[in-house]
Amino acid sequence: MASEKRDSMTISQSHDSPSDIAPKALSNDEYQLAQLGYKQEFFRTLGLFENWAATFTTMNFISGIPMMFAFVMSTGGPEAAFANWTMVGGFSFIVSLAMAEIASALPVAGGIYYWSFYLGGKKWGPFLSWMTAWWNWAGWITVPCGVQQGATNFLISALEIQYPNAEVLTKGWFSWILTSVGILIAMLPNIISPRVLQLYFRFAILIFFSLFFAYWIWFPTKASGNFQPSSGVFQHFFNNINEGDKKQASDGYCWVISTLFGAWIFFGYDASAHLAEETKEASAVVAKGMWMATLSGWLLSIPTLILILFCIQDFDGIIAATYANNWAEYLMQLIGPAGSTAILVLLWIDSTCATASAFMSAQRVTYAISRDNVLPFSRYFRKLTSTHRMPLHAAFLVAAISIAISTAVIGSSVAFSAITAMSTIATNVSYLFPIIARQTVGAAVFVPAKWNLGRASAVIATISSVWICYLFVVLLLPQVYPVTGTTLNYAPVMIGAITLISLVGWVFPFGLGGKYWFKGPQTTITDVDVLEATIPEMS
Repeated sequence: MASEKRDSMTISQSHDSPSDIAPKALSNDEYQLAQLGYKQEFFRTLGLFENWAATFTTMNFISGIPMMFAFVMSTGGPEAAFANWTMVGGFSFIVSLAMAEIASALPVAGGIYYWSFYLGGKKWGPFLSWMTAWWNWAGWITVPCGVQQGATNFLISALEIQYPNAEVLTKGWFSWILTSVGILIAMLPNIISPRVLQLYFRFAILIFFSLFFAYWIWFPTKASGNFQPSSGVFQHFFNNINEGDKKQASDGYCWVISTLFGAWIFFGYDASAHLAEETKEASAVVAKGMWMATLSGWLLSIPTLILILFCIQDFDGIIAATYANNWAEYLMQLIGPAGSTAILVLLWIDSTCATASAFMSAQRVTYAISRDNVLPFSRYFRKLTSTHRMPLHAAFLVAAISIAISTAVIGSSVAFSAITAMSTIATNVSYLFPIIARQTVGAAVFVPAKWNLGRASAVIATISSVWICYLFVVLLLPQVYPVTGTTLNYAPVMIGAITLISLVGWVFPFGLGGKYWFKGPQTTITDVDVLEATIPEMS
């Protein structure tokens, strides 16, 4: 449509081909990206729907609630589930606003770590960028295997219903194979073409809302006449994190731990940002994708969670069940074996879609930091396919690491919790760096885009920072008592390891450490080219 025509700019490409001095027309998006130091590499084919869907399907409460249902029933029960989910979602929306303001001004695929460099200035920018890159990458690289392991538990639970005596379902290697296959499936829409990625987002949303309406129609119909009383939902607290006779963890401590029920779902706001270089009108769309996805997920999830809690038939039976995921017991009590199997299979599909969205972010982060030589062998991992401009080699790295990490989950629910906590901690802490820098060392250089928070920016950033710090502490706490080798929360060990690796990589002597050569994101387009760009009259 004529009204949708964008301004175009021209820019010299002589630094790529000295003999080719013909200018190349650039869209507003390409010109803004050039001003930030990068030439356009991806095809820009995505719009608001895909950008919203990237974050919405990463959070994906329709499978996230069932995935963590057994956990929260033991760490506070229905009362804590409702209260903490509502609280976590609200604070997450505030964090998404703080990040959306920065994303609108700096729409690049690197997202968080580029923001840290820009806002940190010459003095702090390189170090903040380096640390943010490693934390954000470590966070995202552990998400696909954690989400897909949850998906595998849905599928195994469905098989346990149909084949209750099948011994193979209890084997760790069988679970690992299913998880590995799921990760490879999740990789596919991220390596074929932009069109396939668009179709994937539509399919993922279709599956999501199929489950959403199944919950809202099927569950209350089956539970009719046998709903929980309001006291069974809003006043039913249950502390089951103490193993043995001695109560080491108080009810207050248990309540704090139940915060993780929502925290493990409401993160990944930057998924929209990592598609910035593939999105049309990125400055406005990326910001909207972030906060709209978080807000819509929060508002839709609260009544859905309340519905689920009112439809509980036998709370004690859910706690005592031994399925791979005791959500299966909830379903068995409510809709029987056939219906339970159908829902669990749909949940496997939906969760695998969530893995694909998380994979997309991990892949784009890998590409972006490789473009700036942060990772070893960056030259290989920053390559795009010639036909469809997809980061294929980055995808192979994400898949390989995800499958390798998933071996740690074999026979260990503690490892699953640690990986999940690790991904949540690392991503959230990486968000903290640019949010604080935006209001402090970067306040003078930050130029708000058309979409901004105005005077509310400082207040929202302060609330976001306090919330992230609170989450950081909670995610490091033991989740089961007494603390033993099998119940220890290994997330602090993993976080300590990635922090040590990144710090050693920064200060390593003999000129090899990042502080000797890493000056921040590397420009792939010259300042002269940007200055020579012109804005012709609008047609």
